[in-house]
Amino acid sequence: MDKLDEKQEELLRKYQQGTCSPEEAFAVRYLYNLASASASAEELPDREDTEQVGAEIWSRLPAGKKGRSLTIFKVISAAAAVIVIMATGYLWVHNKPAISNEQQVHHDIAPGKNSATLTLANGKKIVLTSDVKGELATESGVSITKTADGQLIYEIKDQQNPDPKAVNQLSTTKGESYQLRLPDGTMVWLNAASSITYPVSFSNTALREVKLAGEAYFEVAKDKKRPFLVTTIQQQIRVLGTEFNVNAYPDEPEIKTTLLEGTIKLSLEGGSQNRILKPGEQASLTGTRLSVSTVDVEQAIDWKNGDFVFQSEPLTSLMRRVSRWYNVSVIYANGVDKEGTFTGKVSRSKPVSVLLKALQSAGLKFEVIGNKIIVKNQST
Repeated sequence: MDKLDEKQEELLRKYQQGTCSPEEAFAVRYLYNLASASASAEELPDREDTEQVGAEIWSRLPAGKKGRSLTIFKVISAAAAVIVIMATGYLWVHNKPAISNEQQVHHDIAPGKNSATLTLANGKKIVLTSDVKGELATESGVSITKTADGQLIYEIKDQQNPDPKAVNQLSTTKGESYQLRLPDGTMVWLNAASSITYPVSFSNTALREVKLAGEAYFEVAKDKKRPFLVTTIQQQIRVLGTEFNVNAYPDEPEIKTTLLEGTIKLSLEGGSQNRILKPGEQASLTGTRLSVSTVDVEQAIDWKNGDFVFQSEPLTSLMRRVSRWYNVSVIYANGVDKEGTFTGKVSRSKPVSVLLKALQSAGLKFEVIGNKIIVKNQST
């Protein structure tokens, strides 16, 4: 093992003596657990010899992570450790909280569920729950069916009699998500607090146009003769066949469009700007300003894959996502650093307590009262 430098030795010595600050103790635990997703943050053994503790940390790191992790270790163990940890909460949870701190929770809150409401062209509303299965309706020559695994499927039964004016809307509230297969074969994943409006049939249309509010992931069926068009409040996305994610929540400061495969053309309302996106790029629209950058696409579609993935994400942004998925309101106490950032991963299938316990590593504490989460500093 490489010899520990003086600052690293001092940090390990303080941990062994029990004189670490909470931030410094977290830095040691964080590195110790990097190599094992199943390891508890409390597993670091007491050692009389600080070199043994260092060796324990080093031995648990796989070869590919050793160089990177020692670099992190040097940064955290330097004088700037407190600034780094307090300004950026390191949150990496694999079914267990990173640190066990006392938390005031009156009751836990379950994660969101696979549910939505379908509004037919005639105004009839159908609540899609696990109890609803089979054919729901037949409209304009199209059969609408809900499968046992929770998908809404449109199938054309009468090619001669589709009504191009007949539209349906699928909507989710906070705490809901749903999957939809349109009559052209396009797959749509709808996130919480979102809605998509679409024709019952695309048979007699030059464009396959849908309208989105909120967030959705699209796998568009290829059709060179009829482009697929997604319209949001400020922009239009035109594709022939591709995979992309659109985040257009009204309470977010930006509309984000992320391309995974193929090519899409992005146009602002009124045609003032047009951009072509390539795979791995994300367009961000703030007001009338459109910018394009290369991003980690897996983070952009974390919700579709059943996770929360944070990469230097501000607390307020993170908690907006939590609010939508757990159907809660968030209240910030005075003095909370709302712009403090977090990096890590938490499963969306876990109750809210798992996420909140992990966030405490950055000096926060939470009270869960009814459907409200109160964010406070641990010092208050």
